[in-house]
Amino acid sequence: MQTEKDKAKGFYSFRADANALGGFLEQPDRKPIPTLAPVSLPCVGGFTTARSEAFTLDNIVSCSSAYTRVSGQENADRSISILVTAVVEGLNLLDVVEADRVVAKLWIVIPRDRGHLKVSTAGSRFEGLRLQGRPREPEWNPTLQEWATQCDEQGGAKVATAEQIWQIGKVQAVRVTNAYVGRENAAWAKNRFKWMTKDAMSNSSALCSLVDGFATGKPEHCGHVVEIPGFGRFFFGELLLTADSAQLVSIRAELGCPVKGKITINCVGGGGVSDF
Repeated sequence: MQTEKDKAKGFYSFRADANALGGFLEQPDRKPIPTLAPVSLPCVGGFTTARSEAFTLDNIVSCSSAYTRVSGQENADRSISILVTAVVEGLNLLDVVEADRVVAKLWIVIPRDRGHLKVSTAGSRFEGLRLQGRPREPEWNPTLQEWATQCDEQGGAKVATAEQIWQIGKVQAVRVTNAYVGRENAAWAKNRFKWMTKDAMSNSSALCSLVDGFATGKPEHCGHVVEIPGFGRFFFGELLLTADSAQLVSIRAELGCPVKGKITINCVGGGGVSDF
């Protein structure tokens, strides 16, 4: 029987999911890429996990293992906490993007008044990242890194709002689009990021990256975007916020000739709706 205390909590439906690898190919053969370690949180909250052992697809993408975890709960102060994690180990993408370990962690906090959610990416990282066989150390966005290493009053990582994410993303978007000015393929960058270069946040959505760039050396990069001729375009650490959801993707690969398709490494996200 439902108590008065239970009734006072109101209604909330959780949404949280994660997968470690997935996508599709268009060339040389049109086929889906199996989604590794997919997991979804029950709408009432709780905890669940999934794991995948060694995987390889046509010498295009492989990993030695992958696992995901999602959890969600309503706290004593009636705020909502969601933690979503995805990990890929021994990653090899076309022998041009390799990593010993890639971790995506997204902590989502929804205030007790059920206002706009806040996020932290503490714990997300790339270990042993190599681009075209060369070790490349990501240059992390200092603001996001500072929040990830600081603690709030309860001892958890500090969280960021959509407005703060937009402020970071705007600077990054302007930097990327300016870097492509004068290039033959400049139009794609302007079209991709123009909504993030406006003078004010035009809607409740915001996009930024945990990565500002990489240590000097080839291949060339424009912020968190790396182009590798003959292979494609790779986006690192993109974080997307909307009014009621958040998503973090460790690597988004948009492959060109001769292999064409799209692949994501570590896609985690969540949010929810309530009667408040």
